[in-house]
Amino acid sequence: MTTSGNNDHAELVPVRRRLRLDNLNQLQIELLAKQFNSETGVSKVVVRKQWLEIEYDVAVLTLERVIKLLEAYGGELSHDWWTSFKASWYLRREEKLRAQLGEDQDP
Repeated sequence: MTTSGNNDHAELVPVRRRLRLDNLNQLQIELLAKQFNSETGVSKVVVRKQWLEIEYDVAVLTLERVIKLLEAYGGELSHDWWTSFKASWYLRREEKLRAQLGEDQDP
């Protein structure tokens, strides 16, 4: 999807991620939700005791940054096989999307 604007970066690449979480209490969940809401590129975030659902622009934010923020607040992705599989697939997909964005910006 292309958007118009005054900046050089007009490419918008929205993604939605739903991941199972471990080791978060209610206070951590509330603080993490506030942090995600203030992150550039995030359009929607829902943090529940066991789940993170986040929509963001992959041209601005990455899953690696999302995971680092999660860990900074004392949480972590669940270690079950399905969450591990999805996270790995999401990371590879984001690498490809970001590579395509870089190619599109070349003169």
